[in-house]
Amino acid sequence: MGLSTRVDTESAAADNVRVSDAFRRRLPRPNWWQSVVSVAVGIVLWQLWVDWLHPNPLAIVSPTQVVDAARNMADAGTLWTDIWLSLQIFFLGFALGFAAGALAGVMVGASRRLNAFVGPWITIFYSIPIIALAPLFIIWIGFDMKARVVIVAVAAFFPVVINTRAGVQSVERGLRDVCTAFRATRVESFRYVLIPGSVPYILAGVRLALGRGLIALIFADFFGATAGLGYVLNTSQSSVQTANVYVVIVILAVLGLTFNAVVTLLERRFASYRDAA
Repeated sequence: MGLSTRVDTESAAADNVRVSDAFRRRLPRPNWWQSVVSVAVGIVLWQLWVDWLHPNPLAIVSPTQVVDAARNMADAGTLWTDIWLSLQIFFLGFALGFAAGALAGVMVGASRRLNAFVGPWITIFYSIPIIALAPLFIIWIGFDMKARVVIVAVAAFFPVVINTRAGVQSVERGLRDVCTAFRATRVESFRYVLIPGSVPYILAGVRLALGRGLIALIFADFFGATAGLGYVLNTSQSSVQTANVYVVIVILAVLGLTFNAVVTLLERRFASYRDAA
């Protein structure tokens, strides 16, 4: 493929900027201070509710009690170990699920025949809750870290593959025809048109996959784990240590907010990059 043809292909890919424009307009402007104020107000109201209404301490504890419980767990030397183990499992599983999901989504989205053949199976397995599959993975793989990594990977795989497939299929037919007319190779079509046009959808899949991955991580720890956030949650519930349960819940909430903020930044960075291009 000659230089002029490649330039024409890149020019066709640049037409996808309309997608990024619409995508950027849909993104809310980040008002971080409002989010911080909202969280702070929620914590204050939570503390006042416990101080004034005195709910059942087996169900509701105050933020100060949660902080004290977290300090005790940290002093005992278990909290950071459990967090680090869970993060290792999560990021390894998520990376595997994302890589496999993005690759499969591009391939399935670009081929009508493959989509017709594989699409129903994607829908079937996506519809099965991970809590139904997790025990089977534990039996097949064993009660070790590998099984939990696989469970997180499977949970992250399906949102990514489904959204990536939708993104590839959403690329305008005219842009595909331009690639064909200028005899762009399949690799060039993917590189300059299909994948750039699918990035907003891929990021939407990543956002969903992060949440499903965290849920899968906690649930996987319920089966034979001896460490990790899910293990702490399970044992704390069994021993009625409500404050410890809330410590895990707060940690998961912080992780979720952090992951969401990272994806939002990636969305805006992508939109800015496309606009500059």
